[in-house]
Amino acid sequence: MKRRISLSFIRTGECIERGVERLADLYLRARELCPDLFVAEETRTFDPLYEYVPLSFVDGLRKEIAYKLSLPPEIFSLDRFSIHGCGPVGLHDDSFRYPQYYFAMVVAHSGVLGLVDADTVATPHRAGEIILLDPRGKHGLVHEGKRADDHKYESSHSPVHDEDSQFLFLNMDVRRSDLQARFRAS
Repeated sequence: MKRRISLSFIRTGECIERGVERLADLYLRARELCPDLFVAEETRTFDPLYEYVPLSFVDGLRKEIAYKLSLPPEIFSLDRFSIHGCGPVGLHDDSFRYPQYYFAMVVAHSGVLGLVDADTVATPHRAGEIILLDPRGKHGLVHEGKRADDHKYESSHSPVHDEDSQFLFLNMDVRRSDLQARFRAS
C-alpha cells in the first residue's frame, strides 16, 4: 500500500500588492488594542481590529487572492473573513474546529516565526504573503531555523510581547471542496 502524504500548508510564492502598506499599521493597532492576545500555543481572534478593516479592503483582498492564485473569487466569502494572531505554537491540527475548511491566509506580521510541518524548517514570512493552510494537517509556528521538534511547548499559554515572536494574519475560510485539488496537485 502506497503511503499518502498530505500537505499541511502551501507557501504560494504570491503576495498581495493592493493594501500591503496597511498591514504594518494593522499590526501596530493590534499591539495597541490587543497586547495580550498574542498568546503562546494558541491562536486568538482579534475582534477589536475589525473596525479598522473596511469591507472594501476585504473585498479587494478576496479578489486579489483569487486573481493571484487563479481561483474563482466566489469561493472566498466575505462572511468567512477573520483576523487572528498568536505567539509560537507547537505542532498541532485544528481538524475538530475547522473540519469543513481550508484557510487562505495573508500574513500581516511574522516576526521571526515561520510555519512548519513535521519535516520542515521555519523561515519567516513576508508581510502580504499568501499561504494556503489545511487545518486538518499537522502544522506549527516556530522560530526561524527551527523544526517542530525543536520547539519548547509553553504550558502557561502566556501572552507574548516580543515583536519577533508575534504572528498576525488575515484569513478567509474556503470550503474544502473548493481547494482540495490545489492541495492534491502540490
